[in-house]
Amino acid sequence: MHGIDIRKINPLSGMGGREFIGVDFNSNTLKVAHLRPGYNKMEIAHLFSWDISGFSDEDISKLLKATFSDLKLKNPCIINVVPSNLVITKNIEIPSSDSQEIKEIINLQAGRHTPYSREEIIVDYIDIGTYKHKYSKILLVIVTRGAIKRQFDVLVKAGFGLDNILFAPEGLVWFVSKILKLETVKSPRSIVHIDESITDFVVIFNDRAVFVRSIPIGAQHLINERDRYEAKFVEELKRSLEAYQSESIEKDPDMVVLSGAVEEIKNLDVALNKGLHLPVKVEQYYKHFSIAGAVLEKISIDKHLSFLNVIASILGREDIKVNLMPEEAILNKSVEERGRDLIRTGILVLTLFVLVCFILVSKIYFKNSYLARLSVKEQKLSKEADILEKNFTEIGLVRKYLSGRGYSLEVLNELYSLISLDIEAGDIKFDDQGRFSVRGIANSMSAVFSFVDRMEKSKYFKDVKTKYTTKRKEVGRDVTDFEIIAALEKEKEQ
Repeated sequence: MHGIDIRKINPLSGMGGREFIGVDFNSNTLKVAHLRPGYNKMEIAHLFSWDISGFSDEDISKLLKATFSDLKLKNPCIINVVPSNLVITKNIEIPSSDSQEIKEIINLQAGRHTPYSREEIIVDYIDIGTYKHKYSKILLVIVTRGAIKRQFDVLVKAGFGLDNILFAPEGLVWFVSKILKLETVKSPRSIVHIDESITDFVVIFNDRAVFVRSIPIGAQHLINERDRYEAKFVEELKRSLEAYQSESIEKDPDMVVLSGAVEEIKNLDVALNKGLHLPVKVEQYYKHFSIAGAVLEKISIDKHLSFLNVIASILGREDIKVNLMPEEAILNKSVEERGRDLIRTGILVLTLFVLVCFILVSKIYFKNSYLARLSVKEQKLSKEADILEKNFTEIGLVRKYLSGRGYSLEVLNELYSLISLDIEAGDIKFDDQGRFSVRGIANSMSAVFSFVDRMEKSKYFKDVKTKYTTKRKEVGRDVTDFEIIAALEKEKEQ
């Protein structure tokens, strides 16, 4: 096993986001790429490769499980990248331009293009474009369920499920269009991607893979036995180009991009230029990613391997059209996602309920605390208020006593000032209720009435009335006995 640790020196590289694991394995080689969020883009954290010739699926699962455990992964997104040699591709024409009709026609006719029954294969397609107004050109992508099931089982035994299954050539399309920024709208371009034992020949038009062919010659052949395989390699590429031309898909490509494990295969571009009569541009893919210089020495250990298809598929996952996930796996994933959404909703509702209860309980608690404090203050103030009320009552009594003291003398003085010389008062009475009466003798009746008038005008008396008047003779003269009653005004005001 060769482990390549590619950690970008960045103190913020561990900031949020989900980690990605890309897995590519066939009968001989297993490759794993670990990508995680960096400061402003995805960074390659680890690259691993193993020779799994003779390994059982159980052995591969244990190997992956141990590797994932060492990486201390937390909820990674696992993506399986299916190489072109495991996939059947066919360029066909569909008499429809409606996407739903195209899917239905493909589901009915897919079995005709393979030796397998419809139940044994997984099918998807790339819509190349519409011509003659009603026909669509389609790149049909077919893979056997057995191959996908094996990869599912291996990863499940390793303790992880698959989040997506991508078509490796589409990752190469993303690399050419988005990373190399080569224009493919007006004229097709082709990429030749060399891996350990296979080579992908992909024609790209309008940022889509329009033709794919796998060639069973790779870097190990061209490095170890170049004299034997170089001519065969060039010949296979010529056949691939001729096969594309025979399909009448689009115009011929005007450039070949050579990438993958090409560092040790010197001057291969010259041979391709002579054989294909096209300009060849060599791109060492790792130079387009942030990799420290010390790591390049480690990459040189695996010069016969290319991780481009895995890395590009992960980074370009949002632009990749083909999804090779089985329908049942998609359904299960959808159910799981809905279950997780339901759990999240339940947790959110429960959290809101707990929060509301907490707010209500807090309010009740603070109200009770405030009420308790008020009760303590009220008890203290109540005692003080009782004392104040008692003192106020005592003061009122004293004040009333003081205000009423000498009142009788004031009444007598007022009465004295009102009585004329022709009136003799003999019996004067008044009580605490303010009732007042005076009896006496007057020389005439008119003197009594004048006396009553003067009393009514006084501020000390009100409701002045004559209770009785009686005439009689006394010592040879006429006199009038009388009794006047009244209420004391001043005492009531006090």
